[in-house]
Amino acid sequence: MRALAFFLLLIGVLGVLSLGQLGEGRSVRATWWPEQRAPRGFVTVRASAASAAPTTVDMREEMLSASLAGLAARAVNLGESDELVWNDTVVYRYGEWKQRTVARLGLEDRGTFTPWELLERGVRSGLVRGYVAYARDPSGRKAYTPMIATASATTGAPTNASVNTATSLAALHRAALIEESLIPRAESLGLRMLADGRVPISDDDLARLSRSAVAMLDPGVQRNRDIAISQACWVGYGSDAEAARVAARMVERLDDLAPVFGWNEGDEAMNTLAVSARGHPNTASNWVRNQPFLSAGALDASFPPVAGLKASSVDFNDRRPCVALVLSDGDNLQWLCGAFWGQGVGTEALPPKPALYWDHPRHGSFAIGFGACLSQLSQAAPCVLERIAETQPAGTALIEQFAGYWYPDRFAENTGRREQLFREFMRRLNEQNHRTGAVMAGMLMLHSDTPGAAEARRWIAEELHPLLGAFVCDYAPYHAGHGRIDWTADGRGGEVPFVTAGYCLWNDAAANHAGMGGPDAVADAIARDVAATAEAGQFARWVSVHIWSTHTLPDGTKVTGLGAAAALADRLEARGVRVVRPDELLHRIRHERMAATSH
Repeated sequence: MRALAFFLLLIGVLGVLSLGQLGEGRSVRATWWPEQRAPRGFVTVRASAASAAPTTVDMREEMLSASLAGLAARAVNLGESDELVWNDTVVYRYGEWKQRTVARLGLEDRGTFTPWELLERGVRSGLVRGYVAYARDPSGRKAYTPMIATASATTGAPTNASVNTATSLAALHRAALIEESLIPRAESLGLRMLADGRVPISDDDLARLSRSAVAMLDPGVQRNRDIAISQACWVGYGSDAEAARVAARMVERLDDLAPVFGWNEGDEAMNTLAVSARGHPNTASNWVRNQPFLSAGALDASFPPVAGLKASSVDFNDRRPCVALVLSDGDNLQWLCGAFWGQGVGTEALPPKPALYWDHPRHGSFAIGFGACLSQLSQAAPCVLERIAETQPAGTALIEQFAGYWYPDRFAENTGRREQLFREFMRRLNEQNHRTGAVMAGMLMLHSDTPGAAEARRWIAEELHPLLGAFVCDYAPYHAGHGRIDWTADGRGGEVPFVTAGYCLWNDAAANHAGMGGPDAVADAIARDVAATAEAGQFARWVSVHIWSTHTLPDGTKVTGLGAAAALADRLEARGVRVVRPDELLHRIRHERMAATSH
């Protein structure tokens, strides 16, 4: 009896322990972005100009700086240091992101250094144990232009991607990135070469790399190398047959729902499909700067939730036709951290650029919706969420642009566990939605009218709660659904409207699609449809506003982004069509449905 009692007690203790572990695991699994621990202090590194032109940087020093930032972040995660590195920049609002993050974490400013001063400091502290060598890229091609193995037309030299191999090795060896022409200077500091990125990475080193993320980085740029090193990521790039084979191997070994940092060259749809089909989100983050710094302590960050519109504030007696405008491409993390905003404070060398989106002078003068990957910002850059919430106009709605760039209709289809992985991803997204306040979803499907799309709608409706509704685009054209509404049971006795785009504000001279074009063409198409459906109930559609398109108005004015949306809003109002917030549109669609089903 005593033995049985002891056995039962042991089972009970183990059960309690396992519940504790499960609870802790659930906390971790509420995210998909690798965690960056918060430090107590930071230093700033400022690379020198490569020439007399102050806007030209020495990419060798930029690569070195990025590697030092990555090694510092990794040391903080391992509990070996209490200091992060900020790479100085004046681009867009990054100076503000630094200030907000420093204030949120209460960080101590420990000084500003050149890359070489910081390298010496890292050697003295033991943070840097040596260097990994790489060769410069002699091809002369611009970043994110096709990288080909044959000689380039610019210089006659092929692209050299050894810096990607070196970046993969840096974390494993606690080594800084040193371009081969700088090896003598590095060795004069007492550093020795611990790894060589100019030769293929060994299988033993590959086995030691993280399975929590991978990075696709153009070898010509330094951005994202800090987070790749901090997380010991395998780094690749390219679209030729060999690069595609390596990329498939990179993704195949990942843990479930692991993100892909950066961006690869080649066909956008095929790259994103390859990642989606294996059950991973593409982050579209290749221009993000200082990612480890911005994400430090993000899981404990607090920020005001985005403001929604309650049904009680909608005048359902107003039966005028209404249209919502929603800016596209909010799944793009780099846009939300950079060009989404105005330039901020400029310099003599880098004057402010015109604000095309959130800081546009017309923002707040009419109703508008922004797709935004709020859930990724909550994990990767909560400082951006702070500013969104603090500056959100009353007429502006925020739509969760679905945790990055991936195709719900094809997600995890090559895993044998599509439903399991899809639902788990939605549970994690649901946790982040509760943090951000998001109750609307925006998504891009390859095809919104397939069985795979129907499955995705059902799992989304059942796992996200509350969910007022979803805005759905097809890959090409965005408005292929022509305003179709797919009502989907939520598993709790209700229904969720998945509303496809009815129109697309997109300047594509090669396209010939009805309801697509510039502000005048789209306004005319909407006016015709309003007249044709006058007796069919309240007219309620939405327009996808392609954020990269520039339109020339009849008076010669060029408009992009929010300026283009403003031009369309003016034309719709002149035609008697109300422009409403996207959440008001969903409330009206739900109200119409309820009225129809109650009779």
